Amino acid sequence: MSTLGRLWRRTRLLLLLLGMLAAIRPASAMTFAVEPGEQGRRAVVARGLIEAGDAARLRTALQAADRDARGNKLLLLDSPGGPIVEAFAMVDVMDAERVSTRVRAGASCASSCAMIVFVSGTFRTVDEGARLGVHTCHDQAGTRSMACNELIAQNALKHGVPYVTSLTMMHLTEAGEVRWFSATDAACWQLSRPERPAVGQPPMPTDPAACPPPLATRVDRRR
Repeated sequence: MSTLGRLWRRTRLLLLLLGMLAAIRPASAMTFAVEPGEQGRRAVVARGLIEAGDAARLRTALQAADRDARGNKLLLLDSPGGPIVEAFAMVDVMDAERVSTRVRAGASCASSCAMIVFVSGTFRTVDEGARLGVHTCHDQAGTRSMACNELIAQNALKHGVPYVTSLTMMHLTEAGEVRWFSATDAACWQLSRPERPAVGQPPMPTDPAACPPPLATRVDRRR
């Protein structure tokens, strides 16, 4: 069994018991819609809070999506996150289906949406005017969970995100704070991995640790 597999087995029960949730809670649950995208190919648009059962709903929605020239389907994200157990279940579906991820202008993808679902895309794009929100893993009492952060960092590493990026951002950010990454920030820290480089984009550092971290902002965690 892989290191990630062993770590996941050890951590799964802990996560279920602690009930780790996103730092920001929206008014509505996640919805899945199939919409025409670039070159007429149908993509899945996921909006709202991740909840139990979303992995199965994503699997169903992806059946109606089209593959691009590289054989990938596209998942468009606009979500503040949700329980990480369900986010990892969505990743299992994405890995099986070969899915790329994108956050379009005006949309945001935060918490488990950003650090689990988005970063697990084959290719990952953050449009100008979109943003990713990253924070540390914590329980409902606001205590940092190192085991949870490590699990998320290992999944990100498996999908091509440098270990230093995910673990550094989660360790630098306190519980109750979030760091918002613009398209430029996401490219610099290698959270994004577009299929084609943006025209006119300046070269990014090869070491993400050389990138300035976005400022952390407080979020309202009241129910």
